[in-house]
Amino acid sequence: MERELEKLIDVEVEKQCRSDRTVQMEREARRKMTEEMVVVRKEQVAEKLKLQEAQRQALLKEREELKDAFAEHEHLEKEKVKRTKERNLQYQSDLLSQVQYTNVLKQRDSDEKQRELDIQNEAEVRYQAKLRNALERPNIDRAHPFKKIS
Repeated sequence: MERELEKLIDVEVEKQCRSDRTVQMEREARRKMTEEMVVVRKEQVAEKLKLQEAQRQALLKEREELKDAFAEHEHLEKEKVKRTKERNLQYQSDLLSQVQYTNVLKQRDSDEKQRELDIQNEAEVRYQAKLRNALERPNIDRAHPFKKIS
């Protein structure tokens, strides 16, 4: 009976050892699984942070590109306005030059007409003076060119 008891105790002790080993293995497995989960979670968090940083950098790059594009657009618009103003000023200058040239021509024409009128007036004054002179003398010194002297 003692042997049986010893056998039973040995079996119980062995069961207990196996149970302790099983518990120890389960604890080890849980610890290992927890460590793996922590590592996987850290990797997930790192990947998420990396993705967020990449998105942030992409947004910053896009913002810079938009800012540059806007600045370029503003520059082109200013250049366009400047060219339009220059064209308008040149057009205005051309029109003023044309008006001045037209005025000069009109003034020359007017001066020429006035000179001709002055010449005609002087001729009229000389003609009237000769006519008066001829009418004041009753004797005519010479005959009309178509009239025959007999």
